[in-house]
Amino acid sequence: MTNIPSSGQSISAAPILFIHYGPAEYLRWTFDCAARTNRGGRIIFLGDESNRRFARGQVEFFSSERFSKSEKIARFESVFQVVQGERHRYKKHGGVEVWLKFVFLRWFLIEEFLRVEGIDAFWTFDSDTLILTKLASREERFADVEASTQCRGRCLNGWVGSRRLVERYTDCIIELFSDPAYLSNQRERLKTQSGLSFNEMDAFAEFQAREKIRTRRAADVIDGEAFDDALAFSEDYQVSPDQIVARLEVKRLWASPAGGLFARLRESGALVRLLTCNMSWMPDYLTRRLSRYGRRSPGRLSDGTQLREVSLKETGMEKLRRSIVSKARNWRV
Repeated sequence: MTNIPSSGQSISAAPILFIHYGPAEYLRWTFDCAARTNRGGRIIFLGDESNRRFARGQVEFFSSERFSKSEKIARFESVFQVVQGERHRYKKHGGVEVWLKFVFLRWFLIEEFLRVEGIDAFWTFDSDTLILTKLASREERFADVEASTQCRGRCLNGWVGSRRLVERYTDCIIELFSDPAYLSNQRERLKTQSGLSFNEMDAFAEFQAREKIRTRRAADVIDGEAFDDALAFSEDYQVSPDQIVARLEVKRLWASPAGGLFARLRESGALVRLLTCNMSWMPDYLTRRLSRYGRRSPGRLSDGTQLREVSLKETGMEKLRRSIVSKARNWRV
C-alpha cells in the first residue's frame, strides 16, 4: 500500500475508489486530478503490478489480488461465461474476454475490499474519469437514494450509499449467470445485436428491475452542476467544433479563471459546471490537458463572460510527446 501524507484536513466519510487492471498512461492524470481536488480525503486504487507506479505519491494503492480469494468470487468464477455477439470486438488489455470477465469481477473485488476495510458508503468512477472538484459537499444530493447511476442511467457509478447494495448486486450477478433461461435470452438478443455483449450494465439493469432500487442519474443537472456521463455523450449539450478521434463528437467546453470546466445545454444555452469528466474513448493528451482544470472550490459564475473556450485539438508539442512515448515503448519491447 502507498501511504499518502495527511494534509491535516478532515477526512470525508465516503472515500473515492478506483479500480483498473493493466497499464494505462491516463491513470497518472486521473489520480493527480483527484488528489488535487480532494486533498484530505481518502482516495483508493485497486490495481495490479502493471499499474502500481501510477498511484505512487498520489493515492493509496491496494493489490486487487489480495481481495480475489473470497468464497463468493469462487462462486462467481464457477458460473461465469462469456456471452457476446459474433461481431463483438472491443480492444482491451488482455483481450475482450478478459475484459468481459473483469467488468463483473471488479464488483466482487470492491465488495471484498469494503468488507476488509470496514467501509460502507463510497464514491466510485471509471478509471478514466477526472474528478474536477471536492465531492464531500455533493453527498447530500443523493441522501434520498441508494446510489447514483451513469452511462445514461445504465451503470452503477458515482455515489454508492452502502456496502449492502454492492452485496445485493453481486448476488444478482451470480443468479443471472446461474440461470440458463436468462442466458439463453441474452444469446438470442445478441443474434440481432451482434456487435454487443452481455456485460455488467445489462446485469445492473436487471438488478434495478428486480429489486426496485432507488437511484438518481448523476448526470442530472442540480444547482447548475452535473457529473459527466462521458465527454463523448453530447446529445443534450453544444458540440465542440474541434475534431477528436475518428470524428467523434464531444461536448464544447469552457474554463473559468477560478478553475473548473463548463458546458452549455444545447437548447437553452445555460451553463453547466462539470463536477467530473469521463474521458472514455479520448486520447491521452486530452486527459492530460483537461486534468489541469480541477479545483477544489472554484467560485460560481453569475454569467459566462469570464469563461474562455478550451481547445480540444492536439498541439504540435503534444504530437511530438506522443511520438517520443510511442518510440520508447517500442524500444522497451
